[in-house]
Amino acid sequence: MSTQHPIPVTDVAAATGRRAMGSVLAAISLIAAPALLALGLALYTSPWHDSIPDYAAIDTDHAQMLLSTNLSLAAFPFLYGSAIAIAVVARRAPWLAATGLACSFLGLTAMLVNGMVDLPLIMMAGIDDRTGFAEVATKLDTQLPIVSYLFPLYLLGTIMLAAALWRTKTVPRWSAVCIGTGGLFPIAIITGIGATALIIAAIRIAGALPLVKTLLSRPAADR
Repeated sequence: MSTQHPIPVTDVAAATGRRAMGSVLAAISLIAAPALLALGLALYTSPWHDSIPDYAAIDTDHAQMLLSTNLSLAAFPFLYGSAIAIAVVARRAPWLAATGLACSFLGLTAMLVNGMVDLPLIMMAGIDDRTGFAEVATKLDTQLPIVSYLFPLYLLGTIMLAAALWRTKTVPRWSAVCIGTGGLFPIAIITGIGATALIIAAIRIAGALPLVKTLLSRPAADR
């Protein structure tokens, strides 16, 4: 005679609810991350002129700069979440998925640090006394933490996650290629061509749709 005891219905429901919520959050992250980041980059106006603050642009375009910053910063929780979601879907290629996730996290952290450098300049809008701030701004631009130079790891990490998806065949291979294309966001940042980010985001979102379907359609035990 079996000695196993049935799991209480309430416990099963609670576990299923938690798993379902995780899948929903992962699916939201896969769409929201590229959408928010692309909008932020498309609206981006640099507060810099070479390595010194561009006060005219800061005063004139302050609202747009602030909106761009808010959108970009709002994207980062979803960017981290989307990297985790991809790694979970591709977990049958554990080495690629784990390494890709680690590189993505380091690259995203570097991108976040670089993005925060603009914020003190943007906050100078409307302040008349800027004595000495140009020197501080130059130090902000030239003496960044070492981690800020790791942003290329986001591209490497995204490619590795895409390779893990390709290898495990958990989604169509065209989807894996589109996910890998999402790693090109740092190039849009470096070139300053914000419209490029919209194209990258559109490709990334298209590639994410099969992942969203996979996450939301899996049995609770597999999520």
